[in-house]
Amino acid sequence: MQKPIDIALAKAMIRIIDAKDRYTNSHSQRVAHYAAMIAKFMGKSVQQQTNIYMAGLLHDVGKIRIPDAILNKNGRLSDAEFEMIKLHPVIGYHILKDVTNLPMISMGAKYHHERYDGMGYPNGLAQEEIPEIARIIGVADAYDAMTSTRSYRDILPQEKVRSEIIRGRGKQFDPEIAAVMLERIDEDTGYNMRQQIDFRRKILAVDDQAETLHLITNALKDEPGYTIHTAKSGLEALALYLDTPFDLAILDVQMPGMDGFELYRKMMLVRHIPVVFLTASSELDTILRAERAGVDDYLVKPIMPQVLREIVSILMMTV
Repeated sequence: MQKPIDIALAKAMIRIIDAKDRYTNSHSQRVAHYAAMIAKFMGKSVQQQTNIYMAGLLHDVGKIRIPDAILNKNGRLSDAEFEMIKLHPVIGYHILKDVTNLPMISMGAKYHHERYDGMGYPNGLAQEEIPEIARIIGVADAYDAMTSTRSYRDILPQEKVRSEIIRGRGKQFDPEIAAVMLERIDEDTGYNMRQQIDFRRKILAVDDQAETLHLITNALKDEPGYTIHTAKSGLEALALYLDTPFDLAILDVQMPGMDGFELYRKMMLVRHIPVVFLTASSELDTILRAERAGVDDYLVKPIMPQVLREIVSILMMTV
């Protein structure tokens, strides 16, 4: 009997990729969902659907070796940069090839950029030479690319997505798998099958010291997709929180009137989001109290901008 692969562990691996490629956060999870959906309507068993979901989840793991400057470039890639991007399927294959109890995972990683007409990479395979798992992921991957926000464009209209799938049948895509995807598009009359989150993630920063708010804003201003809102008191922050669907909050612990702990409790009564505490106190009691309260992380002032950026990026993957 095959030993199942832990999906939670696979998702943890994918967070590593999302931490590098911030313009495509949650891309792999959506591709996995679409791939499993296609498999279902192709008549695959529940176990096969689960295996295909896993392969979709890990299809881009090779991006771990691609430089951040290329993955996060805000603009057109040079020919040399695109050649570097084209290495990620082979890298992914070598990372995953020892998962011998489910070889489709490494095959999905290696061949998902092959094209049905033989014009893809890395090996220029054509038609049924391309493993079926890669043909399924290829359609799911292209669909998500068109139905997600990118740094250079918004989500494409559904009719445009549909026409691109039609145009790619027998060229980029396996025509039978493309037909399954087209049926799902036609059933999705509300265009719900797309990236559902606003690309601009809203962050609330609260501190009674203007210089700290300035530091936070400067640390995060160049990160893709963040909008920073600031407040100088707990009361001001709570009023903002009631009116705005924030994705994450950074709260000073020691503030006059309403401290960070009280503000955190009142915020959580409204809705739960990731929260990072900032404080000048490094006392263990304060840290333990924050952990018991359920705060996601804790930084002691003066904060290091790079550490703050990484913590925010990682926590954003959970929302």
